[in-house]
Amino acid sequence: MLIRHLAAALAIIAAIPVCAQSMPGSTPAGSDYPPSSPVASGTGGELAPAPLSLDDALGIAAQNNPLLRGARADVDASAGAFMQAGARPNPQLSLLQEGLGGRERTSTAQLNQTIELGGKRQARLDVASYGREAALAALDGRGATLRADVVSAFYGLLAAQRQLWVAQESADIANRSADLADRRARAGKVSPVEATKARVAATGVQIELANARTRVATAAEKLANVTGSPLVLERRAVGDIETVPSVEPLSGLLARLPDSPVSRGARAEMLRSDARISVERAKRIPDVTLSAGMKRVTSAGVRYNQAVVGISIPLPLFDTNKGALVEAVHQAEKASADFDSENARLRLELTQAYASYERSTQAAKQLKTAVLPGAREALNAVSRGFELGKFSFLDVLDAQRTFFQSQSQYVQALSDAYLAYADIGRLVGMPLRTDAGQPANPR
Repeated sequence: MLIRHLAAALAIIAAIPVCAQSMPGSTPAGSDYPPSSPVASGTGGELAPAPLSLDDALGIAAQNNPLLRGARADVDASAGAFMQAGARPNPQLSLLQEGLGGRERTSTAQLNQTIELGGKRQARLDVASYGREAALAALDGRGATLRADVVSAFYGLLAAQRQLWVAQESADIANRSADLADRRARAGKVSPVEATKARVAATGVQIELANARTRVATAAEKLANVTGSPLVLERRAVGDIETVPSVEPLSGLLARLPDSPVSRGARAEMLRSDARISVERAKRIPDVTLSAGMKRVTSAGVRYNQAVVGISIPLPLFDTNKGALVEAVHQAEKASADFDSENARLRLELTQAYASYERSTQAAKQLKTAVLPGAREALNAVSRGFELGKFSFLDVLDAQRTFFQSQSQYVQALSDAYLAYADIGRLVGMPLRTDAGQPANPR
């Protein structure tokens, strides 16, 4: 009997340190877990694809994202629209033949040129110019939105990888703990019910592990969709998820909103609508058509030439373009209201994103500095107490569950902080590649 008790005690002492050494908190900070080998598994021994950094993902998105390509095409199209807006009316060549034969006939060749009055050409150029500004703002906005999407997807993948690592560590410890409880139950040290509960807990962790693998695959698909390249599925995201970039104070961010792409685009649309009023007003002024030519007259066998000059002015009696002018005026009022509405919406969304950023970063900081160390210490203490027979095995499981839940909350807080950071960049118009690859400032 004494020998059997001694054997059980030695098994417990051997298992507890293994559990303590495999805790997530004992690994270095960062998200590159678990460490990967540079050689891919398989018989060929081929090198695995290079790891994927945030800078790499941004570069791939800049080249492959279809929405960004479409925005660039809009900018190119706006250049053509501006070119066409400055075009002047083409001259017209007219030929008139009176009499087809005989001694009496007249042939007239005439060149007609319309002269635009009322500033129509300049008004069209203004509309096209503001349209180009709107296209450029849309391109910048698409780039800022794409950057926010890539940052969100990339750090979402890092968070999913980190959660998978946490789930794997939890599953390993739960399995070893369940095996230990089962051996103690067979040795008569604990109730079989306690061993059953330990096995049920291990099964639950296995379910969470499967869910974590699914979340990693989903996050990778999202990143591939955002970047526009399925090749990123073959590369493993690497980066430091624990160092959240800092942002300037809210007052400074609000001051940058007038220069944001959304605000610039709304302002350009408002100015373009105002310029359309000038176009419609200019259309109410008739254009003048000047004519000059030569008439060749054959009469009674005698031929002679006559110069022909003329002027044509439409009379605005029925169509004064009043309806189009009224429409343009009200469209300009709507564009002005949309501009004010966009600015108010931007301020509200930026304030909310900043509050979310502050809340998430503070939660991550508190979890890292206070909750995680305390949960780790509690797990170690309960493990030592179980070794000495002062705690039940369920107390160990509860301490393990608390520690891993804290780890999950910490990763979720980091993920929320990066989502808010990306949203702030989208609202203020952070460029797609200007700050890519720059070291993040620790908060």
